[in-house]
Amino acid sequence: MSVDMDAQSEKSAGGALLRVSSDKIGRLMDLVGELSLSVSETINSPDLAGRELVAFEAAAYRLSSLVREVQDAATELRLVPVGEVFRRLRRMIRELERETGKEIDLEIIGETTAIDKLVADRLYDPLLHVVRNAADHGIESPERRRAASKSEAGRITLSASQAGSDVRVVVKDDGAGLNRKTILKKARERGLVGPTEEPEPSQLWKVIFEPGFSTAQGITKLSGRGVGMDVLNTTMKELRGRISVDSEEGQGTSVSLHIPVSLAFIDSILLRLGNQLFSVPVEDVSEIVKPDASDHITVSAGGNSEMLRLRGVFLPVRRLETFYNGTRHGLRPLTEMVVIVFNTLAGPIAVPVDEVLDRQQVVMKPLAGALAKVRASWGCALLASGDVALVLDCERLAAEDEG
Repeated sequence: MSVDMDAQSEKSAGGALLRVSSDKIGRLMDLVGELSLSVSETINSPDLAGRELVAFEAAAYRLSSLVREVQDAATELRLVPVGEVFRRLRRMIRELERETGKEIDLEIIGETTAIDKLVADRLYDPLLHVVRNAADHGIESPERRRAASKSEAGRITLSASQAGSDVRVVVKDDGAGLNRKTILKKARERGLVGPTEEPEPSQLWKVIFEPGFSTAQGITKLSGRGVGMDVLNTTMKELRGRISVDSEEGQGTSVSLHIPVSLAFIDSILLRLGNQLFSVPVEDVSEIVKPDASDHITVSAGGNSEMLRLRGVFLPVRRLETFYNGTRHGLRPLTEMVVIVFNTLAGPIAVPVDEVLDRQQVVMKPLAGALAKVRASWGCALLASGDVALVLDCERLAAEDEG
């Protein structure tokens, strides 16, 4: 990968560019993570407990600040413009026009938005599936577009923007939109939706990401094989990303991907439940509340479901004990706990914990082997204290059944 300096830096350095292997930068990121942990272990050593070390504390503060700057600088080295991915897709549009016989205009917005090189390398194939679906299923033929008073050429828009510590990539088309009737019928046939259930659009669109799901009547070069969108879903889970779909019949469909800027470090809130530590990205936290007894409601619907009433709105309660210990016995009342409200695509959820410990940038490590199947978790976070916390995946926490 290339590490590009800004215009002023290039001028002062004689316009020189430095090409560095992405493997070397990955190695640097690993070393910076290890450095961060070593510094934290030194500063938080139990041998220093109770000692008055004013000069040491000042030096430790400066060292911690420097390590944080080194982390940020190392992260920036691995960032590349998302336009590199978009330009590859632009070339594919010409091929899609030939295969479908449709006219397609591609609009690119925000191509200078920076994204982690590891994400960029894995983003092309999933985005290609979305663009292919838009070209094959979304964009109508020139004849149908004329009949609908649309321009003969369909439009696909690729856009990217940064929102906090996430990058938002959107693929939008001005085609026919998703067919609710067809998708609902197929979802019922596969048992993904109940026979009489009428899900909200945001819930129904999620079934298109199920493995093997396809509404195509036949097999073509572009569709009908039952693969594609589930690849995007799998990749996004591995990248700690989220997907949302918005569609209006006759107006088009928008697929939004929310991906962390960096995969190595997370700005997080640390939580404690019993002897277990948990970490959650700061941007997922909506608020922290201390409930009253009147705010805790139990609903019987095929089993006991807890709800938290917050300013007149009822939020589903997700107990970490049932996810990670598999039991509902001995659960403490919400009034004795602190409740964290998380933002998810399915809506806000309430998660009770014993204590909110701290906010810190942590080193993220994915779970491997048998641990990779740990429910509702991205991986583990290595903390400044030397402890290990489980990084919560709030989307899966909201979607999965407890127990």
